[in-house]
Amino acid sequence: MTKGRFSLLLLLFAALTMQGLAQTTVVVRDAAEDDEDMHIKVGVMAGLGLAMNTTDYHVSNVSRSLGLGSQFGLRGSFPLGSKSRVVGGIGYHTLAFADENARISFSDAIENHSTNVPENLGKLKTEGSFKYTIITAGFQFSQFFITFSYGLPMSSTLENSLSNGTIDADGIDPAAEWADRPGLNPDGNRIRADISPEKDDINPLLELRVGGEFPAVKTAFGDLNFGISLAYTFNNIIKDGRTNLPTYEDQFHLPNVLFHLSYMFNI
Repeated sequence: MTKGRFSLLLLLFAALTMQGLAQTTVVVRDAAEDDEDMHIKVGVMAGLGLAMNTTDYHVSNVSRSLGLGSQFGLRGSFPLGSKSRVVGGIGYHTLAFADENARISFSDAIENHSTNVPENLGKLKTEGSFKYTIITAGFQFSQFFITFSYGLPMSSTLENSLSNGTIDADGIDPAAEWADRPGLNPDGNRIRADISPEKDDINPLLELRVGGEFPAVKTAFGDLNFGISLAYTFNNIIKDGRTNLPTYEDQFHLPNVLFHLSYMFNI
């Protein structure tokens, strides 16, 4: 499945899910209140997310899997009108992904710059996770919201493994068996088990999120809500990954869908 088709299916799934939640939400009230809720609200949220890597590997036969991440933190909202609010918060955000490649691209500087991973090694699987402290601000109208998040990198892991074999400490030169193609790997890049970037090599997170939050229980004290949202990261996750195989120097974003619960106290 191509990354474009997969992104379209992910967006369609999120849209249909939000529509279904909006139609089936049942609000339980402990105390009768006016529909107009002008409380300032503060509370907590926690959720699980699924992200997909959009790196262009310049090769075909790439299998992309959804990685399981999370988000949790403190939230607050201030009413602007009966149905509109300014929302914000601070939290901890983890994005994860997993890919499997049957081919490796070495350098765009030469023609036919890719080759199969050596057949005896199987496929190359790459898994990664990136953790951020995030500050979020946005706008909510009724049950739907749009927010922007800025995240400071905290830590990351990025690892390679083979479906049929192991990667030793010196790494593997996948071009070694292609002696008839001199210059195939001009930079001498090797497949290594641990290609985690340093903290300074990770860009800050710039993420736009659109979704819906639907009340499950409303009382005089606060609201229990559940929600779903879709987000896109604007900048490359890693500043420079050209010395790694596979490479991550271009179009490394992690669009993601988040399912969350929140409890907001009325003030």
